[in-house]
Amino acid sequence: MSAWHRARETWSTADDYDIELVVHDRLPDWGLTRLGRRIAARQLTERNATVDEIADLIGVDPRTVYRWRAEDRAA
Repeated sequence: MSAWHRARETWSTADDYDIELVVHDRLPDWGLTRLGRRIAARQLTERNATVDEIADLIGVDPRTVYRWRAEDRAA
């Protein structure tokens, strides 16, 4: 199994404690799982964080945050 396939298994897991540190304490965490990043981005958006701040905190490009927001609005 390739590294990509092994990593894909973590897409459906999230550590609530790590997410809480990012959202409440605004501590950067680039080690969040893919799902953890999405959850943190949603919660930070609800707390009126800017796109750039969210991207910096969770280690993604600002365009990713814009795309996630658009996907959430469409759902």
